[in-house]
Amino acid sequence: MAIVTIAAHETPEILVFMALLFLWMVWKKENTLLFIALMLFSGSVFIIQDQRHASLPVHSGEYTGTASFKEGFKVDGDIVRGFMVLNDGGIVYANYRFGTPEEMQRKAALIHNSMFAVSGVFEEADEPSHEFAFDMDDYLKSNGASSVFTINRFEYQKDSTGFFAAMAERREKLKNHIRQSFPASLTTEAEALLIGERETLSNEQQRIQQTLGISHLFAISGLHVGIISGLMYFLMIRLGIRKEDALILLLVILPFYALLAGGAPSVWRAVSMTSAVLAFRLFKFSLPIAYILLLSFILFIAVDPYVIYKIGFQLSYGASFGIIYSMRFLEFAKSPIKQGLIITFLSQFTLYPILLVHFYGLSLSSFLVNSLFVPLYTLLILPINILLLLLTLLFQPAADFLFYFYEPFRNFLEHWTAWLAEWPNQMWIPGRPDGFMFAVMVAAIILFYSLVEKGFRWWKFGIGILPPIVFTFMPFLDGALRVTFIDVGQGDSALIELPHRRGVYLIDTGGVLRFGREGFSDRSRPFEIGRQVVAPYLQGNGISQIDALIMSHPDADHAEGADEILQMFDVAELHMSPGSQQTDLAIDLGKELADVKIRLPGRGSVWSNENTTFTYLSPSDTEYTGNNDSLVLLMEYEEFKVLFTGDLEVDGENEILKNYGDLLEDTTILKVGHHGSKTSSGENFLSELDPELSIFSTGKDNRYGHPAHEVKERFDRLLLPTLNTADVGTIKIVFQNDGYTVSTMK
Repeated sequence: MAIVTIAAHETPEILVFMALLFLWMVWKKENTLLFIALMLFSGSVFIIQDQRHASLPVHSGEYTGTASFKEGFKVDGDIVRGFMVLNDGGIVYANYRFGTPEEMQRKAALIHNSMFAVSGVFEEADEPSHEFAFDMDDYLKSNGASSVFTINRFEYQKDSTGFFAAMAERREKLKNHIRQSFPASLTTEAEALLIGERETLSNEQQRIQQTLGISHLFAISGLHVGIISGLMYFLMIRLGIRKEDALILLLVILPFYALLAGGAPSVWRAVSMTSAVLAFRLFKFSLPIAYILLLSFILFIAVDPYVIYKIGFQLSYGASFGIIYSMRFLEFAKSPIKQGLIITFLSQFTLYPILLVHFYGLSLSSFLVNSLFVPLYTLLILPINILLLLLTLLFQPAADFLFYFYEPFRNFLEHWTAWLAEWPNQMWIPGRPDGFMFAVMVAAIILFYSLVEKGFRWWKFGIGILPPIVFTFMPFLDGALRVTFIDVGQGDSALIELPHRRGVYLIDTGGVLRFGREGFSDRSRPFEIGRQVVAPYLQGNGISQIDALIMSHPDADHAEGADEILQMFDVAELHMSPGSQQTDLAIDLGKELADVKIRLPGRGSVWSNENTTFTYLSPSDTEYTGNNDSLVLLMEYEEFKVLFTGDLEVDGENEILKNYGDLLEDTTILKVGHHGSKTSSGENFLSELDPELSIFSTGKDNRYGHPAHEVKERFDRLLLPTLNTADVGTIKIVFQNDGYTVSTMK
């Protein structure tokens, strides 16, 4: 019960994982070292909570002083952003916009490892638009930061000094060397494999890796550290260095490598465990690998309590636990291929609760793909990259000769990998479990490992996978109808989920209105509403298939995110306003529509799904001319009516009143047309509908002033209740038991 209580109060998932692990080891009657570990673990939890809630410096108002960016900052377009250390020791998340290309070129090269004179304003983090959206406040706390800092003045003062500054400088020089010495098509891979730099991975590369479940191959881990340590040890022995001296040199070199590799949690975990094994071997001291794992874990959270909130830390230690306690399985696998399959399977099986919490799903194809890719990267790609780096440092012509053969092979492999990722149904996306379900999943995993120590039987594996099976089918047992107005800022997006998941319909995808700016401001990873706001809400709720994507009209704030949704989800149908398929935005969807059925419904088009009926009330012709040709959809469920109006204006409202006035009486929920613009929501229209609740979908402090003052006054005068996504975030309406409930994010 204590563990469930911890989980229910949103304690970091790894704490629940490790707490259950410790309890299991107590049950297994491990030796007294465990109880010391338990005491240290309890103390570290106290440290974390104390640090998180009480020790953060409070920053507010204006600030002038000196500061420096921490490693990991990003310069993208005309923006530099990242965590910054102020001269009072406090940490903030800072951002600065360069005024001109010349300023960016002059200052960007100096940001690394430098102190700056800064002035600016501290700001509170924006609240997430929904429970699955990126939470800036959580991100700040998990990195020991107190607030967002918008810089107005940013002037170079002096270089940073000290050991860590020197190591950061070496890392930067190594990164620049790779970019200058390697072919452009190979630099991204080399940076990821050799120094842990993943920022240059494109969204498409990340999508492919996640789909195939091979992201771990591009993060420095125990595999990489083991190979590098083995190569260095072998070379030192071949050079005539004594074994003991070689071990001592490795113990000195590995921490330096961790710093050069960026010091990510997974890197330090691998280095610390490898160093511990080497040290025990040097002093001829034996300690079970499980204890080395636990001691490493405790040491890290004692030194930096915030590391426990980092995904890499959680996955690294979770995977290590799975591998350590699957040794019994490996004893029965004689071939490396079988061992690779078992390790991949058990790692995924062990980690799936944490993967669901962070990513809402995992790759099903990874079990087979990794059986090929792990040996390929272990025996070929990683060693070749290490060799190429050495050659570029020692004799560039030799490296160029090897590049001549390796680059075509690597480009072929990349195209083949992209082809594999296009195969359908590779992702299992059941959604994010709550605290209780997470604790049940982890308990089932540990119970599985405990039972199979006495011998493997398939029914024991069934115990481990029963919770995720139950969790996957839970939405199909839910008899409620749900309508969610997703907060996408200044735009529209609404999700309809029919009872028992009989149908899922997405109306509009939101989008960003992008205005012309100078070329240097273009981002390598621009903000994408569909990918970063709408998709997480769907996936967090376990949705991977959409029966119909309804594009009310092709304005950017309604449909710019459509291409991302079509890429990420299996969409059966796309509904578009007749004539809108000829607009630039629709044409740009291009190849994303290859496997999607296109429908161009107009007034009177109807379809039903059990006791839910959908009727298009507009448009009445096949020529698209603008807002009044928006698809207007009425959903009827039992005695409830929900009207989605797109950007319909007063003339369009009067048109549908003339044709459907009786049908629209006593509307339950109205999605207000055109975000509350003064050209919509006429008094006759509102009086006829008399909606119980009206929803404005607008952006906070938007440039258009939506909803218009006169429109808000009109709703108030008619005593019509309203909610605005700009004020309350995502709005969820659940219809069940002859009534409905309304909940909001904020």
